[in-house]
Amino acid sequence: MLCAIRTKDNAKLNARDTSKADSPFACPKCWSEVYIRKGHIKVHHFAHKPLVTCSYGFGESEAHRQCKTAIYDRLANQPDVTRCKLEYDLGAIVPDIYAIIRNVAVAIEVQISSLSLHEIIRRTQHYRQLHISVLWLPLFDKNLNEERYAPKAWERWLHATYFGRVYYWPADLTVIPVHFDEYLLYVEESSWYEDGEEQTGGGYEKSSKRWRTPVLGVPADIASNFRSGFRKAWQGGAMNVPECLLYQDTQPRWWKKS
Repeated sequence: MLCAIRTKDNAKLNARDTSKADSPFACPKCWSEVYIRKGHIKVHHFAHKPLVTCSYGFGESEAHRQCKTAIYDRLANQPDVTRCKLEYDLGAIVPDIYAIIRNVAVAIEVQISSLSLHEIIRRTQHYRQLHISVLWLPLFDKNLNEERYAPKAWERWLHATYFGRVYYWPADLTVIPVHFDEYLLYVEESSWYEDGEEQTGGGYEKSSKRWRTPVLGVPADIASNFRSGFRKAWQGGAMNVPECLLYQDTQPRWWKKS
């Protein structure tokens, strides 16, 4: 976690703006004592003491902390952004970043840590109840520049939820929207004998279940190239998308219609 409560006055502090002299500190959710970690390599942050079972901040990677710090720093200085908060407590959920962007309440969730698909869906539904538009942001993977990519289950869900695109974060306020097109596998032609007769097979292409072809769109700016949008509930096969509010880019479809 990047923020904790200074117990002597209940002030919420960013780890980078404080020191051990301000201790003791408490977790904003469970109120158990946390300690500050400051060094020359990793992002300054707070951590629970051993044996504490609170899930707040648990499993958060260095990449996760770097990402939300970078987004928060840039977003807080934009002219059309107000009430920009890091790790803003909304009760049942704590978005990485919360802000009012052009009069729209937005929650930005950085999906780099090990959140389950169930938890992603739960949070998305809760933001809808709070009338907050949500933007899920995984870290940009260099493999998205290759001809084929194997999206995880939660990436496939985000793709369905955001109408055929997933937003990946490379730096600052820039995100790269990516569409997953089908990836074709060639089945080699072969022949064999069965009951004395020659049989042939293969020699055709089929759609891969595992792989997809990433089609990258034009990079978009979180502060200026996105809007709020209502998403009706949808079901396709085993994929279920609940009714939700999304923060989505304004770029028209850039991939070929199938």
